[in-house]
Amino acid sequence: MMLNLKIIGKNIKKYRKNKGYTQAQLAEIIDISTIHMSHLETGSVSMSLECLVKICDALSITPDDLLLGEYNLNAVSTTKQLTAILEKLTKDEKILLINFAELLNKNKINRN
Repeated sequence: MMLNLKIIGKNIKKYRKNKGYTQAQLAEIIDISTIHMSHLETGSVSMSLECLVKICDALSITPDDLLLGEYNLNAVSTTKQLTAILEKLTKDEKILLINFAELLNKNKINRN
């Protein structure tokens, strides 16, 4: 399997922004240059396994989130994404989301 560095770079950028870091801040946390961080995000260079682990640790994500992201959702990454969304919702919004999920699940059952 050939890794798509551009997709990995987009995922780094997405998760970095979700965490509220600038490129310079993330670069400092994982001990690389800002220029190297920029190159990683544009997909113009590959990274070492050590760098991958440091990025994942700094962004509180798994390698699966970074390497596959939304292209291959699994239970862990889906739960993490939903939890992050839930933390930002009001009580009423949470109730609405639960009602929507129940409706979605009911319609899924009816489709089968």
